[in-house]
Amino acid sequence: MRITTLIFILCVFSRCSIIDPPERIPSFIRIDAIELQINNSNEGTSKHAIVDAWVYVDGNLEGIYELPAEKIPLIYDGEHELKIYAGIKKNGISGDREKYSFYTSYTQNINLIPDSIIEINPVVEYEDNLYIWIEDFEDPSAKFEATPFSDTTIYIIDSPIDELIEGDAGAISLSSSNFLCELRTDELNFNVFPTNTNIPCYLEMHYKCNHPFIVGILHKNATTPYLNEPLITLNPTTDNLGEMQWNKTYLYLSDVTNFYPSSSAFDIYFSIQNPTQLDNIEVRLDNIKVIYRN
Repeated sequence: MRITTLIFILCVFSRCSIIDPPERIPSFIRIDAIELQINNSNEGTSKHAIVDAWVYVDGNLEGIYELPAEKIPLIYDGEHELKIYAGIKKNGISGDREKYSFYTSYTQNINLIPDSIIEINPVVEYEDNLYIWIEDFEDPSAKFEATPFSDTTIYIIDSPIDELIEGDAGAISLSSSNFLCELRTDELNFNVFPTNTNIPCYLEMHYKCNHPFIVGILHKNATTPYLNEPLITLNPTTDNLGEMQWNKTYLYLSDVTNFYPSSSAFDIYFSIQNPTQLDNIEVRLDNIKVIYRN
């Protein structure tokens, strides 16, 4: 009876050692921020809104980490390939985060050491073979023009400094006598926007405002005039003191253009409406980029 009991106990402990092996001690990396490197003036500003690091080890996704990420655990040790992708908020929505498809990844061979933290400083760039249209308001006239429905327009400012983010900026002001400011582009290269929701086309821009405004797409085909299709309404960026703060957003234009596969022409429009005749409506714009693959 005692021998049987001893054998049973040994079997139990033997199984436990198989079922519950000792826990591996993780290695750690730290990523405070991801830097965007600009290689030529045709890529525009290096200011970005990268909020997440998508972390891969040997091609396996280990997790998505909001930045700064002081201690990212990795159940690896020794030499491995580390790959980092930059993550953004698609359409400025916190719950819709993705790898930004126009940035390259950052790759580093790394020697991971259990219970140690290695600091990583990823640098990404824009991919090659991208079409990038830029309006940074550094030219004498803006690339946006008022539509016939608009009772005011955009103008370029170079001061005061606290109004600007980087060089000159576009400014829109509405008083109680203004009902609508509607601005549009007139770019032939926008006519080839992708019309498949899975093919990316983004509008990046910095903005600040004390009143909501709409960003949308103009579209037409051979038998129709231009029609407006809103993409998003951007809300005021004022702080607790009512001061406007600069924000950057990445807007997914394909969310709209995919509904119009037969359209032969596209453009972008901004619309600021003032139906209640408010005074002192202000919008500032800068570093606008429209990007898609050639």
